[in-house]
Amino acid sequence: MIQLTSFEKELQLEFTLSDRDARRMDRVVTDIAALVGMDKFEVFDFLKFGCEEELNQLKIDYDWKRLQKSIQFRLKKQT
Repeated sequence: MIQLTSFEKELQLEFTLSDRDARRMDRVVTDIAALVGMDKFEVFDFLKFGCEEELNQLKIDYDWKRLQKSIQFRLKKQT
């Protein structure tokens, strides 16, 4: 069995995720951070305090791509 990283454990505890979902959330957060030019801990803070609606929708439809696109759109600089 693969061990979770400390960041994945933080995600798991904050959002009550399974091991598999914590790893998936880490990939989503890392991808978003790379695309918008933020640190993954900044994205994590944004998720905790600004994405209740998106996280609730994820629990309903389990659509990780939609979650990622929605958060990316909110964090990208609008030009």
